[in-house]
Amino acid sequence: MVDFDMPFAARLSPHADRVRQHTKAWVRDMGMLGGTPWTEAFYDAADYGGFGPLTHPTASLDDLKHINDWHTWGFYLHDAFREGFLRPRNVPGGKAFVARLRSILSDSSVLPLNPAEKGLADLVSRSTLDDDDRAGVLDLLEGMLWELHNTSQGRVPDPIDLVEMRRKTNAGELSATLALKSVGAELPAELLRNSTMKALIDSFGDVPGLRQEILGFDALYGSGASTTSAVLAVQQFFECERQQAVSVVADLVAARLRQIGSIIAELPSIADEYALDEATRAGLHRYVEALKSWLAGELLWSQRSGRFSFSPTPTRKSFHSPTGLGTAAVLVRQ
Repeated sequence: MVDFDMPFAARLSPHADRVRQHTKAWVRDMGMLGGTPWTEAFYDAADYGGFGPLTHPTASLDDLKHINDWHTWGFYLHDAFREGFLRPRNVPGGKAFVARLRSILSDSSVLPLNPAEKGLADLVSRSTLDDDDRAGVLDLLEGMLWELHNTSQGRVPDPIDLVEMRRKTNAGELSATLALKSVGAELPAELLRNSTMKALIDSFGDVPGLRQEILGFDALYGSGASTTSAVLAVQQFFECERQQAVSVVADLVAARLRQIGSIIAELPSIADEYALDEATRAGLHRYVEALKSWLAGELLWSQRSGRFSFSPTPTRKSFHSPTGLGTAAVLVRQ
């Protein structure tokens, strides 16, 4: 068991109960509780409705509902892709699945046919997405295919490649964008493109991505669902024991947190460099505080959630995909 340090304080939104009610109604409306891969019992144990209230504690109720729907869709997408395509090594089906999602992202006339598509179509219809937002979703989909190709070939990527690609599959930039919008911070595009700010977001995305690979190792990678694990990559690269590899990944998470602290300390001088006015400086401060709250809240949620530990004694069956992608192995509850 790894004890993760967290220098930032977690807070809970006062809207937590109402967001949980909303999110469960939304996932039910999208058809996500049909047992492929989520049962209602698993959803409740994971507490997806409690994710946003911990990661965005200062957001308004309406914003928090919307933010949590995006995060919940992301969790569902990963789980559906893992059980439908990663675990059975179904490359053609995974490609077709991703192609459909890309179409829905770009064309509102495409009719969604499964819960992942319905969730994305609904989110796109009520979101204001700019080119960067769409690029972030496309990066997420690209990263999933990269993971599928590696897994289908039985290939464990080297640690550097894995960390870089995990930023895509973990959607760290999308999470940072949601945090930025949730606090109403209007920051200059050139500031957000600054190398120091980009390093901040890279480190921000690495922390939960790498940490969840440790927390979920047994359920995800230890069960053979995927070969793209930081723990496996370190173990193979350094030819070390599993626990040593876990310690190395945990040390990397701690190093990323220290880097975040160092970057935050540099931000006043960067604000001076860009001659930010008082209102923009205040927005930058709110943004940084939102990132800190997100990291602390995500850790607390991960420690409390049953996402990686819930076991409803499922039976493995096959199902025919409603998108015509063929047969894939999924977990369903009797």
